Amino acid sequence: MDYSVLEKDFDCACDDVIKDLTGKYKSTYQAGGADMLNAFFDLIKTEFDNAAQLFITNNKLSNDAEGLRLITAIAKKHAKKCIDFYGQVR
Repeated sequence: MDYSVLEKDFDCACDDVIKDLTGKYKSTYQAGGADMLNAFFDLIKTEFDNAAQLFITNNKLSNDAEGLRLITAIAKKHAKKCIDFYGQVR
């Protein structure tokens, strides 16, 4: 299997998650203070976990250890990047 194609496709899916999260942050979480920011961080983790699971299911990767590892690592990377970014926004 060509994992570089999977990686590229999932990066695109993560970009869509980031766009969606940006809209949600601006409309709901931005002016909410620390409690809302913590709720937003939880949402970030959930959205990337959901995106990973959907991608794994749609691409029939549940029995592919390397594919699972790759998708999970990419999801964690993007989630961490978002949390780091929004953690600095005040």
